[in-house]
Amino acid sequence: MHEAELKREQCNVDPRTSYQPPINVCGQGEITKDESIQVHGFMYKQGKRTIKGPLHKSWRRRYFALEKTKMYYFQNDMECRQYFQSRNADLVVGAIELNDALQLRPSLRLDLPAKGFEIHTKRRLWVLCPETDDEYQMWFEAVEIAIVSNGAGNVIERNLPNVRKYVMKGLTTYRFLYVLFLIAGIVELFALVLWFTIGLQPCDQARPTDSCSLILGQTMDVLHCGSKPFNGVFVPPQFWLKFAGVGNVACFAQPAIGQWISYFCLLAAEIISFVLGSIYYLGMWKPVRRGAHYLDEFEPKLPDEQWPKVDIFICHYSEPADETIDTLGACMNLQYPSHLLHILILDDGYCKAKWKSNDPVPAIELNKSVIEKAGDLRQEVAQYMYDRVCDANEELEVYAWRKLHSSANLPTPTRPRVVNRADCAAGSFRDDYKYSDLPHVTFIGRVKPQTHYSKAGNINNACYNEGADGRYCIILDNDMQPHPKFILATLPFFFDSDGKKQAKHKYMCCTSGCNLVARVCCASCKIAGVPDEKMSYCSKRCFDNAMHTSSALHRRQVNGTISDNTISEATKALRCVTCDNIVDKRGVCKKCSNQSIAPSSTGITLPANYSDDVQDNTVAFVQTPQYFRDCVQF
Repeated sequence: MHEAELKREQCNVDPRTSYQPPINVCGQGEITKDESIQVHGFMYKQGKRTIKGPLHKSWRRRYFALEKTKMYYFQNDMECRQYFQSRNADLVVGAIELNDALQLRPSLRLDLPAKGFEIHTKRRLWVLCPETDDEYQMWFEAVEIAIVSNGAGNVIERNLPNVRKYVMKGLTTYRFLYVLFLIAGIVELFALVLWFTIGLQPCDQARPTDSCSLILGQTMDVLHCGSKPFNGVFVPPQFWLKFAGVGNVACFAQPAIGQWISYFCLLAAEIISFVLGSIYYLGMWKPVRRGAHYLDEFEPKLPDEQWPKVDIFICHYSEPADETIDTLGACMNLQYPSHLLHILILDDGYCKAKWKSNDPVPAIELNKSVIEKAGDLRQEVAQYMYDRVCDANEELEVYAWRKLHSSANLPTPTRPRVVNRADCAAGSFRDDYKYSDLPHVTFIGRVKPQTHYSKAGNINNACYNEGADGRYCIILDNDMQPHPKFILATLPFFFDSDGKKQAKHKYMCCTSGCNLVARVCCASCKIAGVPDEKMSYCSKRCFDNAMHTSSALHRRQVNGTISDNTISEATKALRCVTCDNIVDKRGVCKKCSNQSIAPSSTGITLPANYSDDVQDNTVAFVQTPQYFRDCVQF
């Protein structure tokens, strides 16, 4: 077999064969003239809608096949096979012309069915979502090669930021409805004041222009009338009366005091509801969803010394003890450094305290009714840790082994106060299980004070009296079993997302033979999103010597084609790679001119400096119900 035929056989996979998950057909990652199909498989594609609005566009699962610089998509793999066998255009649902591609980038959106990427063409923005992360990487690399090799566009981003924000769709519609709500509310309030009939109602609807003396003299009914509106307390201006349609009324009804009380209560309630509703909905004027990498996948890596200590509170009272043990087991399996994890089981039903008047020390006894109903949680925790720690041949029984880890902090007549905050607890029973390669587990049975504040008091006791000192605290009910990646998925939201305190990269000068660290970069390519390592230079001299403005990379971004030869002076502007300011004609940044950068032959990455301070990130609380296993809620 000839070499060309052998290579074609290795690189080409005919989609007419039986279906297989998307694969990179050409293992060498290069496109040659003999190649036909690079990657093929199922992906999700977002449909196109001509009329814009708040409704979501549909997602459809299509079978894609990448042939050179064209991506075909079909209803299924069978039609794909038939097309490449017969080239029947009726089988093709649609196609993406990568010749027209301007940009390729990972999608920042959080409402996708899976991790996706975007292809910006001259006619449309395509959003595609492979079904797995491996397939995503395979498709992205194949499309990148097809676009860049054709000189049609630029990959402006390959990795998403550690923490990203996504502004949700439908903001224009929401704001329009919010303005309508404000207008309708204001009109309603004015109607209650100006058009409401109480106080302005004629005494006799049939004879509005007759005087009160004439009306009272000709009727046998008991009427309360007066010549002035609002019982004579307030006389509105004439335009108000005309606006309410009672400008010609000579005799007004005088409502009873109960009607006035009801009216003003209604008016006050409407005003309060309108103000509170306006403030609440104003908070959703610009809703932002946030997405993040797992904490252990930050780039650059989060330094070991910046990994925070985490306390987990499992609150228990009279729930089944076996459910609490299941939650403890889920917490023990969390993917987080064990030496930074402290699990506290807070049992508020283990014991009960009987207080007597003028006696600062309560009578403490086990809460037998709760233990008989729910089980002895303290003993169950000891049994669980015994099974995790001890060998099968351990001679010591569980109860005796638990005693080795137990302590009691109880009040006595000579020492009635044994805690820092007596409003949280009068004392406690405590078991500590601290072993290497396992999280620190603590059982706490609170001795309740006279006013114990239920669950809040139980949590405060752990915080102020039992030494919980973690930087973060996770509060769980006894049936909330967290996902193994719960902490890794939650903590990133507390770290700064604007990149101000994250590491900055510096790159080597792109001029051949120069080993200095880059100081300036092409402003036009920067705006277009060209990676810094491809358009950064140590000085203006190297920038000119490299003839960057004449390169295909630069012209593709500035002019949209590699065939244009005219380059304006505006495209030759340079920016500082450190502060992003425009540099002068000599290639010097005035802001950073006094900062010295040492020469280097490789790229430099400054040490990562992440911050989870609230003033940097403005996040203090995160609720993530999707990271819990489905449990029966009580």
